[in-house]
Amino acid sequence: MVNGQHRASRSVPRSLLFGYAGVAGFLALEASSRADPAMAGQRQDDDGTTQGIVVAYVASAALAPVLASVPQRRLSLAAPMAGLILQGFGLLLRRSAMETLGTSYTRTIRTSAEQQLVVDGPYSVVRHPGYLASILIWIGFALTSRSPFALALVAALMARAYWRRILVEEGVLARDVPGYAAYRRRTFRLIPFVW
Repeated sequence: MVNGQHRASRSVPRSLLFGYAGVAGFLALEASSRADPAMAGQRQDDDGTTQGIVVAYVASAALAPVLASVPQRRLSLAAPMAGLILQGFGLLLRRSAMETLGTSYTRTIRTSAEQQLVVDGPYSVVRHPGYLASILIWIGFALTSRSPFALALVAALMARAYWRRILVEEGVLARDVPGYAAYRRRTFRLIPFVW
């Protein structure tokens, strides 16, 4: 700090490496928990949302260091630690959501004739805890860059990708899963007491 101000910096903070480690943990968790082969042949109504999420992930990972290297007023020195805490919480929440869904967890939006409504664990609080977890992981990643530009970009990319995903998925679940409409009336989508 110079004269009580965060000085503008051109270099990429080393703390971003820890953010990438958190993202690697997220990707490893995803890779180890896929149940897609068990869901093969079932109805798929993804409407391109999986590709949208992948594009948001790739763009976030690729552009964060570029934006972090642009001269700017840096976020607080506490931002990387807050980011790592968010990533850790996000990983725990994601794992809990995946375990709660069990074999119903898939990479794309799919339903089957035997699909059961899941309302236990984190699903008793919000309808999309896995998506909330993913957003927290990526926002945490952006915070490790200490770049307000990277934070704004990652937040915008995740908001757009997951907004669309949630709208598509809720339409499919309301159509195909008995009891989903009532569940939707008594829970929040992503943020308790907000949305």
